[in-house]
Amino acid sequence: MVVHGRSGGVVPESLIELQQALQQRRQAPVQLEVLTADTPPACSEQPSWLVPLLLWPGSHARADVPEIRHRMQREGADVELLPFLGSWQSWWALVAEALQPFAAQGSVLVHHPLSSEEADRFLLELSERMRLPLLSFDDWSDYQKIHPEAHPLMLALAPNRMTEALSEAGGLPPLLDLALIRQGLIDLLAALP
Repeated sequence: MVVHGRSGGVVPESLIELQQALQQRRQAPVQLEVLTADTPPACSEQPSWLVPLLLWPGSHARADVPEIRHRMQREGADVELLPFLGSWQSWWALVAEALQPFAAQGSVLVHHPLSSEEADRFLLELSERMRLPLLSFDDWSDYQKIHPEAHPLMLALAPNRMTEALSEAGGLPPLLDLALIRQGLIDLLAALP
């Protein structure tokens, strides 16, 4: 599984717990490839799936992940790249179900900053699907000044600087901290061949 990680390759505990739960459920090794790590893990000798646990069609999903696959193939790995998690319809259906109890008047979905036409289309479709406005984290502070009643729903898989900043504004915890999402993601990943 490809994850972003924090500075210096630190992996949030929720992602380690996800890896362990999935490994136990599948009865097979599950490795984490951390984008912020200095060195990648050794390639598996077994055929494997490369599963980007990324929510957005940003540069990590479009450039870094394909490069990881190419590196693994150069090292002799038999690897199949799956689409990034944020492109899975079943994932967003799960998120919509889990966020329903938290969505109230003034709720705003807050996302990682993105900048591309492709990302704009993706965000527009996601906003329509979730039936809530979407706002970049970079715009949250200004938005909150104009809309002090706004309630942020941060769309981040694991803890990061954005979830920490929004917790002060009454934002939700990271998505993996919600039991329905955590178990649902384990179920989705365990169902892969």
